[in-house]
Amino acid sequence: MMNETPISNVDRRPATSELPVPTFPWPENIEYVLARYERQLINHALAHADGVKRRAAQLLGISRYALERRLTRVAGLLDGEAALKNKVATSGGPST
Repeated sequence: MMNETPISNVDRRPATSELPVPTFPWPENIEYVLARYERQLINHALAHADGVKRRAAQLLGISRYALERRLTRVAGLLDGEAALKNKVATSGGPST
């Protein structure tokens, strides 16, 4: 009988280098920093999947529906802020 050791607590993720971290002080909320990084990861997966969302989701280890939710959330956070800033700049102030 072979001496087998359970491997239940072993981290099987590949070793990667450290993620880039912006220097302090951050000019914005951590939500925006994370959203931009998440968008980069999603765009990278989409590029490798030839734009096929189902395949990109598989590369990311999430469902296609989760990918859609993340795309919507990130776009709302990042693009919504850009659109608001653009609107304020062209109108001279926030609309009520």
